[in-house]
Amino acid sequence: MFYKRRQQIKAPIQVDEHGKFKPVHSILVLAWPVVIEMGLHTFVWIFDTAMVMRLGAHEATAVEYGAIVLFNSLMILGALGIGANALVARYTGAKDMERAALTGGQAISISLAITAAYTVLGLLFYDSFFAWIIKDQLTLALTKDYFYYALVSGGFGLLPLVVASGVIRGTGNTRVPMIIALIFNAYNVIGDYLLIFGNYSFPALGVKGAALATGSAQLIGLILSVVYLLLVKNELTFSLRLLFPWRLNIIRQILKLSIPAGLEELTHSGSRMITSSWITVLGPVAFAANAAAIAAEAFSFMPGQAFAVAATTLVGQRLGAGFIKQARDTGYWAVVMGTILMSLFGFVFLFFPYLVMSLFDPPDPEVLRIGVICLQIAAVEQPFIAMTMIFSGALKGTGDTRGPFKVGLYSNLFVRLPLIYAVVYIFELEIFYIWWVTALQYAVSALLLFIMYRRKKWHNLEPIPTIENVG
Repeated sequence: MFYKRRQQIKAPIQVDEHGKFKPVHSILVLAWPVVIEMGLHTFVWIFDTAMVMRLGAHEATAVEYGAIVLFNSLMILGALGIGANALVARYTGAKDMERAALTGGQAISISLAITAAYTVLGLLFYDSFFAWIIKDQLTLALTKDYFYYALVSGGFGLLPLVVASGVIRGTGNTRVPMIIALIFNAYNVIGDYLLIFGNYSFPALGVKGAALATGSAQLIGLILSVVYLLLVKNELTFSLRLLFPWRLNIIRQILKLSIPAGLEELTHSGSRMITSSWITVLGPVAFAANAAAIAAEAFSFMPGQAFAVAATTLVGQRLGAGFIKQARDTGYWAVVMGTILMSLFGFVFLFFPYLVMSLFDPPDPEVLRIGVICLQIAAVEQPFIAMTMIFSGALKGTGDTRGPFKVGLYSNLFVRLPLIYAVVYIFELEIFYIWWVTALQYAVSALLLFIMYRRKKWHNLEPIPTIENVG
């Protein structure tokens, strides 16, 4: 067994004057930087969408679809970050920081190998893939431009960036990923402003400019994350020698957690890509309205994602330290807090949809009308999205990534895909009916994950992960 020595570190566990664990305070300490970080990502996505929307519906469709294919596929592979986060959190709770560092190094190493393979395949097949999917020739040409320029300018760096961030968060440090996100997202916004419309004597590149700004921003984020891990030793004693050679037992642990998480993301991202292709049948106006409403709704995802990260980290650390009841209760607290916050966003979407949609300044009034209806329907699904995100994160903190994958698979195969197909091709309804289908899907997922978490056999979980007991 590697690395017997246990280091004493300061974990993000908050206690009162009697040394009693404070779950609410601990969750908030971890969650608030993630809220800001996710807010930064959301702001940049919205900024991209708003800028490109002013170019026209074809450009907006191209950027939306190109980004879905590139970044969603990388996020499927980015499930390595979930496995790294969960394992590093467990070792951090057990104060075995050398093993945590080795696990992080091996996860980053795997991500670099996968990134190289993905980049080669993407460059070889992206042209024929988009030609097979998109029939409108102008949208096709713009989509291919976005994908190519975003990938080669640094978009390939998203996968190792996600993994490196997961390693840092696993130690209980959510502030550093937030600061790094602030830097590279600020760069992205500036790049959009300069390159899309050609401000300050820069060339007006349109869709290509948006791709260059976004892709190179991911590469900057990756570089900053790796530099932090190498230079700051107060949490992990990280070095490049931990990347190679590969330790098969560590890799098996990472993959045991990451493969089901990747399959879960595959079901969601694959479902989104399929339904996005179906939505193109409804025309560029409907697609643009849907894209604008999705971007507007993304505001609400910030607390859900933040409390999911906090749940994964704290549940894992409490289990690693051997406090089973605290681990279980922390998950419930995270769900309650996140659901309350996301429900507040739902209130805004329901009563002030025009105010939110006006941020995108759509040139077509029909885009605005449809987008407002979609956003009001989104208000209904907010508590269910929160429960789905956070229960999934809490289960991953226990080492259970298979349960959330099964729920995602069933809800997509038996709810989302057949019902959206019926909306588009059988009944030929307007696009906002698809949002009612999505609300139903999240309600089903939330119920199944709650049952799964409640029935979890907590006392069968070992405090320190090994190949035999992870999962």
